[in-house]
Amino acid sequence: MNISYNWLKQYIDFEHSPEAISVLLTGCGLEVEGITPFESVKGGLKGLVVGEVIETSRHPNADRLTVTRVSLGNGLISQIVCGAPNVAPGQKVVVAVPGTMIYPLKGEPFEIKNSKIRGEVSEGMICAEDEVGLGNSHEGIMVLGADAVPGSPAVNYFTVENDYTLSIGLTPNRPDAASHIGVARDIRAVLNTQAMHKSNNEVAVKWPDVSSFTFPDVPPAVKVKIESEAATRYSGVHIKSITVTSSPEWLQNRLKSIGLKPINNVVDITNFVLYEMGQPLHAFDASKIEGGEVIVKRLAPGTIFKTLDGIDRKLEGSELMICDTKGGMCIAGVFGGLGSGVTEATTEIFLESACFNAVSVRKTSKLHGLKTDASFRFERGTDPNITLTALKRAALMICEIAGGKVSSEIVDIYPHPVSDWKIEFSASAFTKLTGVSLSEKELVSILDWLEIKVVSGSNGIFQLEIPPYRVDVMREADVIEEVLRIYGYDNIPLPAKMNTNLPNSVNVKLEKVRNETSAYLVANGYFEVMSNSLYRSSAFGSDVTHLAKIKNPLSQDLDVMRGNMLFPLLDIVLYNRNRRRSDLRLFEFGKTYLKHENGYSETNHLSVLVSGYRNNLHWQVQRGEYTLFYLKSIVENCMTASGVHSGAVRWEPAENNFTDMSMVLKAGKKEIALIGMVKHDVLKSFDLDGAIWYADINLDQVEKIINQSPVKISEPPKFPEVRRDLSMLLDKSVQYRQLETIAFETERKILRDVNLFDIFEGEKIGHDKKSYALSFLLRDDEKTLTDKEIDKVMDKLMESFEKKLGAVIRKS
Repeated sequence: MNISYNWLKQYIDFEHSPEAISVLLTGCGLEVEGITPFESVKGGLKGLVVGEVIETSRHPNADRLTVTRVSLGNGLISQIVCGAPNVAPGQKVVVAVPGTMIYPLKGEPFEIKNSKIRGEVSEGMICAEDEVGLGNSHEGIMVLGADAVPGSPAVNYFTVENDYTLSIGLTPNRPDAASHIGVARDIRAVLNTQAMHKSNNEVAVKWPDVSSFTFPDVPPAVKVKIESEAATRYSGVHIKSITVTSSPEWLQNRLKSIGLKPINNVVDITNFVLYEMGQPLHAFDASKIEGGEVIVKRLAPGTIFKTLDGIDRKLEGSELMICDTKGGMCIAGVFGGLGSGVTEATTEIFLESACFNAVSVRKTSKLHGLKTDASFRFERGTDPNITLTALKRAALMICEIAGGKVSSEIVDIYPHPVSDWKIEFSASAFTKLTGVSLSEKELVSILDWLEIKVVSGSNGIFQLEIPPYRVDVMREADVIEEVLRIYGYDNIPLPAKMNTNLPNSVNVKLEKVRNETSAYLVANGYFEVMSNSLYRSSAFGSDVTHLAKIKNPLSQDLDVMRGNMLFPLLDIVLYNRNRRRSDLRLFEFGKTYLKHENGYSETNHLSVLVSGYRNNLHWQVQRGEYTLFYLKSIVENCMTASGVHSGAVRWEPAENNFTDMSMVLKAGKKEIALIGMVKHDVLKSFDLDGAIWYADINLDQVEKIINQSPVKISEPPKFPEVRRDLSMLLDKSVQYRQLETIAFETERKILRDVNLFDIFEGEKIGHDKKSYALSFLLRDDEKTLTDKEIDKVMDKLMESFEKKLGAVIRKS
């Protein structure tokens, strides 16, 4: 959710910078994820000045160009070649001096420089509207009023607003903060708490004044009938004599600053009030309401309804609809209909301000895949007691900006008013849960700033009334959390000594594995990433029976628990490639969640992904591509860092749905890790290509191996190792693993290691053959080996390779 810094200051007084406000909001639970400068005119008109055209003359070498002399104030005269047909002496114009960056509406930004145009010197540019982002016209240069002062900055002449957009990661339990006033309420509570013992001047939230709203004493022009309990409250008013046109510049800037596109004055006002108060509004063209009656009900299953985006949607019958006597006009709380929307021809509207059942809106929004600003708020819970305030606010703005007139009484149907709910709150319970001791006066003050009413209280026990807009405060623990987040988590005192008891569920060994492996990977140039445990089922195709589905997903992209570690990593690869970062080394710790016949399972993983080149472009270093053997060594080193001995595991070829050239690391019959190259069709579904290598380590299995492996401690060897090499010709079908297994079966006492250091294939030895060169490390921990003992072992090894694998060994 985006919040405008300047807009926010209309509702509460503070002197904090955008950075300071972001720290304050993050500290009280409204995490600010980013601060973005906003300029109503891109570039802020920097470098543009007012000039006065002194004289003009035809360009000697071009019929359509004019050579002008322009005064820039303080006696400074510049010669500028201009191509506009309307340039004339005496005009006040906008001039871009050399060094100015120009941001046109179309095309790329460019810098103005001293130049020669057809042989004539040009020291700047006289600007048209579209060249500096002030309008769409390119008919000629802008001609300013007589009051414009030559030499003064153009930004002083035009209305240009500079602002900051705060991007807040709003959690689902805080719909009350989904507006500027909602954010201002939290700022008020925090600022007053911080100044609790310093000043008596409390900061207040300034609500817009709607006291001037009046209506004629005539019956409602549009009748309203409620036929469903899913409409908690429905308010509306008829406004006539409106003129639908573009919004004033200040209103457009407010919407642009939070990322909304202005549409027309009526729609823009409903969006403005939505982001001001958090109350969704909808304007119907009153002339299109058949029978002059609005009916809130459900329509028959199979009914076709055309929404504002021009799509015919088939209703299932569970959707709450806003209808007239002929049929549907709007999907309540979700999306408007094409037939009843406001257009430039609209002269009268029926303005709706309602509160709909959150579950009903959420199911409808999910059913039709429609996510709107209105549904975002309704499905989390809106305040039923604010509909009239928002309605009056919007009506007053429409009367002022669009020339409208309220033509009848307000309709307000509220059959079952929602009252404040009561909670008992204990000061001692607050201290017990938080470790913070606050006086009763401090607690009452913070509750008051949170708009939680203290009805009565004695001996540290308070009876509270919670306003309905705080849908997340339902019990005493919630109140404690509210008080603590406003008091400040950073203000919780830390004692000099802290004691803790770790329960059995805390797995120290697993944490050690994570620490050791992450340290190894980071030291080798890897970056740790963290992706969401929720994911989209559409990535898995039609077979989703094994996935753990979310009953009430926040969106279609977050409707299942993560089924594997690969897909979220591929999303990260795509994100980086779109920003020209293709050489990646990534790793992630996380869990996967799968559904089985008897329930669900979750597994701890370490996933590793590499793509691109291993080295940066450098004249001294050859860029190397990643291979299966590189990834195999990374996994083996992770195993070593985790404490898994190489002798306890083995590699085997494997097949996998997502990777080619796959291998699995096994301990007994259990699979510990998988490595391979991501398949082409998988990459294609993510709009990726090229070689991407992936490894997945099952940390739960690693932990079991560690727990089952006794710790062995031995002295460093006293006697030297001896190396002997063998070169042998083998069938291509023979794998290195077979050689290694035979070697250790043949010599169990003094053979310490086997290593493959060279491979040769070619026509000289036959297309079905390959040559292996192996080294063998021999050591006796009790004595120094003699040549006779070494030769005896090597003879045994050669005999085994010849007998079991048909090896041809070069012995000279």
